[in-house]
Amino acid sequence: MYSKLQKLILPLVLGMLVVTACSNKDSQNNHPLNMLRQDVGSEPPTLDLTKVEDTSSSRIMNDLFAGLLDYDQENNIIPGMASSWELSPDGKTYTFHLRHDLKFSDGSAITAKDFVYSWRRLVAPKTASPYDSYLASIVNAKQIIQNKASPKTLGVEAKDSYTFVVNLEQPNASFLKLLLLNVTYVISQKNIEKYGSSWTEPANMVTSGPYQLKEHVVNGYILAVKNPYYYDESNVSIEQVKYLPYEDKNTTIPSYKSGGLDISFQAIPVDQYAELKKQFGNQLHTVTQEALYYYDFNMKNPVFANNIKLRQALSMAVDREVLTRDVLKQGQKPLYSMSTATVDNGVYAGLQYDWASLPRDEQVRRAQLLYHAAGYSKSHPLEISLSYNTNDLHKRVALAVSAMWQDVFGDEIKVKLQNQEWKTFIQSRHKGNYEIARDGWVADYNGITSYTMLYAHNSGQNNSHYYNPKYDALLQQAILEIDPNKQVELFKQALTVPLNDYPTIPLFQYTYQQLVKPYIKNYYPDKNYLEHMQSKWMSIAK
Repeated sequence: MYSKLQKLILPLVLGMLVVTACSNKDSQNNHPLNMLRQDVGSEPPTLDLTKVEDTSSSRIMNDLFAGLLDYDQENNIIPGMASSWELSPDGKTYTFHLRHDLKFSDGSAITAKDFVYSWRRLVAPKTASPYDSYLASIVNAKQIIQNKASPKTLGVEAKDSYTFVVNLEQPNASFLKLLLLNVTYVISQKNIEKYGSSWTEPANMVTSGPYQLKEHVVNGYILAVKNPYYYDESNVSIEQVKYLPYEDKNTTIPSYKSGGLDISFQAIPVDQYAELKKQFGNQLHTVTQEALYYYDFNMKNPVFANNIKLRQALSMAVDREVLTRDVLKQGQKPLYSMSTATVDNGVYAGLQYDWASLPRDEQVRRAQLLYHAAGYSKSHPLEISLSYNTNDLHKRVALAVSAMWQDVFGDEIKVKLQNQEWKTFIQSRHKGNYEIARDGWVADYNGITSYTMLYAHNSGQNNSHYYNPKYDALLQQAILEIDPNKQVELFKQALTVPLNDYPTIPLFQYTYQQLVKPYIKNYYPDKNYLEHMQSKWMSIAK
């Protein structure tokens, strides 16, 4: 069975990358001791905090801005700009008590009114934040997001300069976890109103976090420097952070080897992993991530929207075991579900396709039957495009999956691969200008609702443009349920709906790999399963 598949995949995979020759000397002599140099994977699509939705931008926002709450390196909630908070007996009102020494990077005071402004901006339709739904449990938020009410009616208030009150429509057990997401962090109203859309320029930007923006050379680098007004400034060790947008990992690795880079970004090229592990040992960290890798069907496209048999056939034809074990080989776990088996400490494990445990030959047989029942054959082959953003991992997966489709369906399918630069790709995906597209989601917190929004109607992260009112109704019922056990069962019922509808092709649970120089101290990535990073944790050995 696999001999043909291997013939299709291996030449593509093995020939895809060329390892750049470079010196094995790991030079530390040229390291600027006041600067952390980190790869962020690509040029960030935006530096507007409220509009951030990708890992490249998010990594930078975690340094430039701060919020009510903070998190440690094991993703636990700790106090941030709010030194304390309490919840009302009915579970609907949070009261946050701000520190009295809070300032923006221009020296102006941060008060509760600034959080009111920041959150109103997040839900305002004209902002078009892909994360506006994260505040949907607040009073009037849904009406505002749907442009049926003014942002001024959002259920938040500044009782005084240091007391920020949030009123929820109903109890939300995940609400505090949502506040770890950087789009909820505080921004300066005065700064944004003064400069408009150009407020993100280095000369204009006012920040609230441990660092402030100094320089931005598009596709070159971003430089941040320590913010002297940050409330915990005395515990921020590194003076400068330089973010390097290396899309090509064959640029990252030589830079790391030659001493020009201190921390790599996420994935290590598969064909270099074993060599780098041998060369660098415990400098190479491999972490199971709370994250999904999947493909979207464009549910606006009649070819897919009206043909569930086709969607299921294409999903069943992918051999996830071969993909993770033989192609990727970095600890990724095969995925047959709409969420991971690890989220919420494993309570959703086992919620997967009923064919997941079938022998591979039987999966192929059923996929072929479904494909023919969907209307495709030698005389009527399926011609599709598979889109992905420029990245070695995404190219490798696309090559492997298209080869698997070719192996199962033969000359009854023709697949065209299309790669795009990141900024263009995410806009195409949002607008539905694709047929099948790569997608991925890193959970913002350890909770099932970090995944459920991926399939909710009108969610900014529903890139497949899938809609089933039954799912949305069950999801809302689950969110409103107070009993924890009943709530889990309702979430399971809800997720079974897209599981049976096949709007996406789940492929694997991510791992991320990072090379970290030994002189970077106080950074512990191995338990950081959400991969939320902050430069303020770290120091550089002198």
